[in-house]
Amino acid sequence: MEPEVFFNVQQGPYWDWRVAMDLFLGGAGVGAFLFGIALDEVFKGRYRRICQTAAYLAPFLILVGLGFLLLKLGRPLHLPLSYVTFAPKSPLWWGGIFQPLLVIGAILYALKWHKAQEQPAAQDPARRRLGLALVPLAVIVGTYHGLLLEVMTARPLWNTGPTVVAAILGFATTGIAAVMLTHLLRMKLAGRLADEEHVRIFLDDMIWTRHVLVSTLVLQLATLFFWWLSLNYGALQDKQALAAANEAFGTTFWRMGIGVGLVLPLILGAYAVWREKTPDQGLQLAVIGLTSAFILVGGYYFRLAVVLAGQVELPISSLS
Repeated sequence: MEPEVFFNVQQGPYWDWRVAMDLFLGGAGVGAFLFGIALDEVFKGRYRRICQTAAYLAPFLILVGLGFLLLKLGRPLHLPLSYVTFAPKSPLWWGGIFQPLLVIGAILYALKWHKAQEQPAAQDPARRRLGLALVPLAVIVGTYHGLLLEVMTARPLWNTGPTVVAAILGFATTGIAAVMLTHLLRMKLAGRLADEEHVRIFLDDMIWTRHVLVSTLVLQLATLFFWWLSLNYGALQDKQALAAANEAFGTTFWRMGIGVGLVLPLILGAYAVWREKTPDQGLQLAVIGLTSAFILVGGYYFRLAVVLAGQVELPISSLS
C-alpha cells in the first residue's frame, strides 16, 4: 500500500487583517509612548496631562496589537519560548522578546503617572529615569514592526528600504493622533472643554504638536513617492508587484491610506493655520479631532493594503 500525502493549503493570504492590526496598534502605541516621553523631556512638565494620556494609552495599544498577532499565529502560550531560544535573524523573535517587556515597562511608567496626578514631571525624577530607560526598548519594538514585512525577500512590494521608513513615520503620526483624540475625549469627560481659558491654553500648546505632525506627514508622503519610484523603475518583478498591488488593492491604498490618512489631514492642517486667529474654539477643536481621526483611519487601511497587496500572486516569468 503506497502512502498518501495530504497538503492543507490555506486559501487566500497568510498574513491577514490581524497582522495589519498588530502593525497599526503596536506602531501607534510605540509612537504614543515616544511622543509622551519627548514632551515630558523637552518641555519639563508643561504638557503633563498630554504626557499622562500618552502613558496610559501606549501599553494598551501595544498589548492589544500583540493580542491580534497571537490570535493570527495561534498558540499564545508558546510566547514564553522566545526567551529560551535564540533567533536574532527573525523579526518575530525580536517581537516575542521585546514587545512583552515594553508592555510591562510601559504599564509601570503609566502607574507612576497615575500616582503623580497633577504633579509636574520635574517633581518625579524616578518616573523620568524609567521613561528614558524604556526609550531604546520602544525604538527596538517600533523597528521590529517596520522590519516585519521588509525582510520577506520573496515579496518585492515589502522588500524595499522606503517601506521601513514609511512604516516608522506612520508610527509617529498615528501615535500622535491617537494621543490627541484620546486627550480630547478625556477633556470632554472631565468638563474641561467648557473652560474657555483652559481650551485657549490647550490650543496654543497644540501649535508645536501640529508643526511636528505636519512635517512627519509630508516626510511620509515623500517616502511613499520614493517607494513608488523604486518599484515602478525597478526590476521586472518589482514592476509586476506594483501593478498587481494596484489592481487588487489600489483603491484601498490610494483613497483610504493616502487620501484619508495623509492628504486630508494636511488640508485640514492648512485650514487650521489659515483660521488660527479665529475666536471659534469649537472649530479649532473639531479640526484637531477630525485630523486625528483621519490619520488613524487612513493609517490602518494603509497597513491593511500593504499587508494584503504584498501577497498578491505575480505572473510566472517565461523565458520563451
